Amino acid sequence: MTSDALSQGNVVQVTLYGALVLLCLLGNSLVLLTVLAMTVKHGTMAASDLLLANLSTVNLLLTVLRNTLIFTADLGLQLSLSAAWCRVFMFTWVLLRAMSTWATSGLSIFHCRTIRKQHPLGAREARGARDAAIAVSALWMVNGLYSLPALVYSSHAAGNTTLPPMLVSSTTRPLLGCTWAFPSQQSGLAYATASLVIHETVPVVLMLGANVYTLHKLKGHVRAMGVENGVARFASERRAAKVILALVILFVGCWGTNTLAVGYHSFTSWPAAPFLLQAANFCASLFLGMSPLVILAGHSQLRRTLRRMICAR
Repeated sequence: MTSDALSQGNVVQVTLYGALVLLCLLGNSLVLLTVLAMTVKHGTMAASDLLLANLSTVNLLLTVLRNTLIFTADLGLQLSLSAAWCRVFMFTWVLLRAMSTWATSGLSIFHCRTIRKQHPLGAREARGARDAAIAVSALWMVNGLYSLPALVYSSHAAGNTTLPPMLVSSTTRPLLGCTWAFPSQQSGLAYATASLVIHETVPVVLMLGANVYTLHKLKGHVRAMGVENGVARFASERRAAKVILALVILFVGCWGTNTLAVGYHSFTSWPAAPFLLQAANFCASLFLGMSPLVILAGHSQLRRTLRRMICAR
């Protein structure tokens, strides 16, 4: 992007995107630091905190390894990687994008499972922490296997090669000169379609279904115990359900817009709609920046711990 292009109206776009990247870095770092402070204080990490730390770690890595590079390219500093490093970065981008989706879905599923089991608090925390650790480890391994094709079908695009964006690329343009290099259009389309189903559609359906079930179950508990006693007894669960619901709505809105914009541009080849790709970039980053604010605003223990950390300084 040249200085002439920036002077013709893209300064605002680049500035907003830079502010969003900064928000991603600060917000997710604050969540991680607060969770670590709570863990040190209590000597153990609760299952919900482990899942939140996992989500924030994934989003922070996505911001550092992708969004900051996009912002750098928008400023006019064009970097380029070798073909070998392109494979490593493409693998990392695909893995982190898939993990961000499934980590968000995992929060909904875990809370739904906790409400359904109705264990006593102590037993629930002990079992939940172990199960959450196993689930997080399994997600990283499975998504790592899914991302392996990026190590084979990635390449370096020389010069100003124009290539269509793909859903699994985690960005809407050849970033750092890296792009997909499938042996045929059919194989690339098959992988993109599988990604859309497995890592976009299925997690969204699961997180929406889990949240609807959780809210219905909590409403039933409140009715069974009486409104006054039920609301007091399940106050923390209701707050957690609202926070997770807000994250799900934010995720569906941002990532859904990103997927639809990139998909529409890719499969219709409509050249007169560059704003679709701009919207896709902003929406993909908006969730990364806003999700930690939702978590900190809705999680009372994290909020209190963060307030003590700030006041102590």
